[in-house]
Amino acid sequence: LEASLRATGGEGLGDRLLTFLRVQTGARSLEPRDGADPDAILSRAEAAVAVGDVAAALAELAALPESGRAELSDWTARAETYLAAQAALAALAAELELQGDRP
Repeated sequence: LEASLRATGGEGLGDRLLTFLRVQTGARSLEPRDGADPDAILSRAEAAVAVGDVAAALAELAALPESGRAELSDWTARAETYLAAQAALAALAAELELQGDRP
């Protein structure tokens, strides 16, 4: 959140002050909320992960500024590996099921 907030801190003095205070306090949304700001994006991504929807979380995180995506690159890579493994397991299970139907 900090990296994304710094990248999107706004132009005016008030926006920059608010960003500074949010970065210093670590304040963030605990419930998913609407919006395109980094806090809203992260709140929805966290909610998606909480219910096991890793694909939705990755889709949300793609909307973060580059600096925010860079901070999450390790997690993103692990999440993509997880989704690939889930898809491979589903394909294997389908193949085994087809083989089980053969006489």
